[in-house]
Amino acid sequence: MTDAGGRGPNEPLIGLSGSRSELSTPALVLDLDRVEANIGSLAAHAAAHQYALRPVVKIHKSLRVARMQMAAGAIGIGCSTIAEAEAMVAGGITEIFLFTSVVTRGKLERLAEINAAAGGVVVATDHAENVLQLAEAARRSGHPMQVLVDVEVGDHRTGVADPAMAVSLARLIAESDGLEYAGVQGYCGTHQVTPDYDERRRLGMVVLDRLAQFIDALTAVGLPPRIVSGGGTGTHDFDHERGLLTELQAGSYVVLDGNYVDVPLRRDLPHPFTPALTVRGTVISNAQPGYAITDAGAKEVDGIFMPTLPRVLNGAPRDSRYVIVGDDMGRIELPESEAAPRVGTAVELLPPHCYQTVIMYSHYHCVRGDTLVDIWPIDAVPTW
Repeated sequence: MTDAGGRGPNEPLIGLSGSRSELSTPALVLDLDRVEANIGSLAAHAAAHQYALRPVVKIHKSLRVARMQMAAGAIGIGCSTIAEAEAMVAGGITEIFLFTSVVTRGKLERLAEINAAAGGVVVATDHAENVLQLAEAARRSGHPMQVLVDVEVGDHRTGVADPAMAVSLARLIAESDGLEYAGVQGYCGTHQVTPDYDERRRLGMVVLDRLAQFIDALTAVGLPPRIVSGGGTGTHDFDHERGLLTELQAGSYVVLDGNYVDVPLRRDLPHPFTPALTVRGTVISNAQPGYAITDAGAKEVDGIFMPTLPRVLNGAPRDSRYVIVGDDMGRIELPESEAAPRVGTAVELLPPHCYQTVIMYSHYHCVRGDTLVDIWPIDAVPTW
């Protein structure tokens, strides 16, 4: 990993041809050509189907990547934490939607500071008491705060489940000094990586049917939502079909990961995005037959979403299996009769879950082809 106070031992390699293969490991690698292509692919799809993008920053936690998404036409950035919102606003991105509820005193004070700096941030809530808290924070900030009613459409996480409750909450928001009622959030992630396209689309239509009930109830009482936020990478190809969502909260598309890499994401172009985030490690032992050990373990690559495993992209025989066997060790289990890679061989891994891996690092090693071109900080630290 890179040092917290600098850009780490790989900094002298920046700009040198072939430097990707010389990286001191473990290293988090970001392929900028692929990031740009992924951003462009979704931006073109959004333009063709007339929906707006508000990509979520928790995937990459990077100001530079967020700026790339904004430059490609995104209307704003979605944040899951106060720390992410603070990092984006400090970096000049003020079109912020904080989509998880803020309820504690300290975080409400920080939200007021964010709103004072950005003016008119968007937040979500599902509780009347929280509406009063948000109104107080908005008044302290000196700027109105835009508020979405969070509605439950299938995830069984946050959100009111009754359209009548959504109406009551929207009225309270609209009547609260300092707040502007702006619409609804209806996100569901349970089917985003459903492998079969038609089944995923069927499940997506169930979610949109549920969302339509809330929109209809609000519209019927004169509170039509201006913003309807939801959707994601796995459903982007059909989220727009009903004309309900005004913005899409896609996130993983920008780097992809092992959960998404084999999922057909579009009917006409099943794999419009390519993996852009990898972990580079080194074989440190091949003393035992049938496997080799690397320096990339539980502290370097996510293993929370078992049975999806890190995938070996290069540096080991085809069809090798990668298993995390220690805090700083991974095991490459070799196909029968295959020789183990030599000690010192570099391996590159596709993480199962991109944002669980990103939070283990302080920097990206940015490459184009085989060259390390820059080292970027991961701006939104996860510990706040």
